[in-house]
Amino acid sequence: MRSVVQFSVLSFIVIFLVTFLLTGVFGGVKRAWDQSRQDEAPVEQVDETALARQSLHAQSEEISRREGELADIEEALQLEKAVLAEEFNKLAAVRGSIAEAIAAVEAGQAKTLRKLAKMYENMPSREAAVILSGMDLEVVLEILKLMKERPAAKIMAALDPARAAALSNMMSASKGDR
Repeated sequence: MRSVVQFSVLSFIVIFLVTFLLTGVFGGVKRAWDQSRQDEAPVEQVDETALARQSLHAQSEEISRREGELADIEEALQLEKAVLAEEFNKLAAVRGSIAEAIAAVEAGQAKTLRKLAKMYENMPSREAAVILSGMDLEVVLEILKLMKERPAAKIMAALDPARAAALSNMMSASKGDR
């Protein structure tokens, strides 16, 4: 009996399947399944498209933010450049005034040295030598260079021999100055 029941159930299933196949019920089920899959696909595509748009929008906002930051940095750099240019101009003006002051001091020193040279030329050579013996060698050298040769030679002869030798060496080292 059991085998009869099993055979009946199997026969029923086979007949059922063949009937559905012949009537196209499975085709409709397949079409309905395909249709539901197609309905789901655009939703996923729409979601992916929306996500892509959101991502692009976020990237666009980030780029805009960075462009704003770069514009701010560029503006700050332009201001710094203007400030530095102004400071550079101030320094150039100070440098110019310093150069003028140095030139004025050097001119004053040269004038003073010429006066001293004239005074020592007009002094007796022994007295001039005594005074020049106590002065810095560089200053004495400059004074002697500004003097005429004959009075300078008399003063050199009246100086201590070691000091006269040192001055002679310094004069020969700076031979193009006269």
